[in-house]
Amino acid sequence: MEEKIPTPFSFSGRVLATFKGERELLKVLYTNPLYHKASLLLGIFTIPTNRNALDAIYEAVFNSKIEGLLSPSISFGARCVRKGFHPFTSQEVAAYAGAAVIDACRIKRGFRPKVYLDDPDLIVNADVVQDRLLLGVELVGQEGLHHRRWRIYSHPAGLKSTLANALLFVAGLSLKDILWDPMCGSGTIPIEAAHRLIGLPAGFFRKNEFLFLRNSILSSTLWDQTTKEVDSLINWDAPITIYASDHSPKHLSGAIANAQKALVVEKINFFKCDVSEFPHKESITLMAANPPYGVRLGSPHKAENAIKKALISFAESSATVFTLLYPELERVESEAKKLGIRLDKALNVYNGNLRVWLVRLAKN
Repeated sequence: MEEKIPTPFSFSGRVLATFKGERELLKVLYTNPLYHKASLLLGIFTIPTNRNALDAIYEAVFNSKIEGLLSPSISFGARCVRKGFHPFTSQEVAAYAGAAVIDACRIKRGFRPKVYLDDPDLIVNADVVQDRLLLGVELVGQEGLHHRRWRIYSHPAGLKSTLANALLFVAGLSLKDILWDPMCGSGTIPIEAAHRLIGLPAGFFRKNEFLFLRNSILSSTLWDQTTKEVDSLINWDAPITIYASDHSPKHLSGAIANAQKALVVEKINFFKCDVSEFPHKESITLMAANPPYGVRLGSPHKAENAIKKALISFAESSATVFTLLYPELERVESEAKKLGIRLDKALNVYNGNLRVWLVRLAKN
């Protein structure tokens, strides 16, 4: 069953969320494993779709009271992501928004803020979607939270931690499950699975890097309290069983090194073997994988064999659910049908710049 994820203003990849208070927001920022970045929304404004939009953007930013978030010691930079067709560029939007911030501080508070585009203390997000301006300030920073800071070995076709978590979320992973990743590469899926099951938060390895800690938009004291409370609930001794296998000694060694850095190497059982040779198929309950595609392997034939082997192993195993990423939904569905496997769900996602399908397969 193909599904579409609802998006605000048709802005694919964005979600609007509201929180009861600052503590709830901070907890989600620290623990949620599915998001890359977060912006504190200051306002949504309707703007013209012609060149007059630039003046309207300037006015909206100038009147947004954004000067209250700055001081002479805090540098800022303006960014713009633009969706739709407009007679102006993203760079122009950022320039007008930046000029409005400078003028608001100069006229209303009597100082000129420092502009630092490379690594500012405060990032103003002036995103334009069709005839809307979404004005906010960045909370995470320049790098998205999918950079977990435990990765010391990178697979040439590695998977983002956020996508690995999407696979595990759709699979419905729980403590009672026995998970197997048959093509583990650098270990992203089993490592993120271990973190989910023991309750280790997504921001654990970079808790001091969040951008709001440099500009005091949110309380650093409350952040320290929240992170300590969450960390105290990590169940390092949780009884979990995760298997990870790969036929490449190089990638498997890299996965083990990553798991060690991620503090879960003792939670994952690693095997150097081909998919078809894995010895514990009769004990697993779930499978999750990011199989090689033709575009990643440089060989469509090898990619086709890889997906066939993975599906045969699922059919032969005791697992009831298999989630995977693949660019060709029809091929997955066709091969699965031959083995009596049902397509349960399919979601369109992006793996880097490549549009792929997140697929959930189940046995009839």
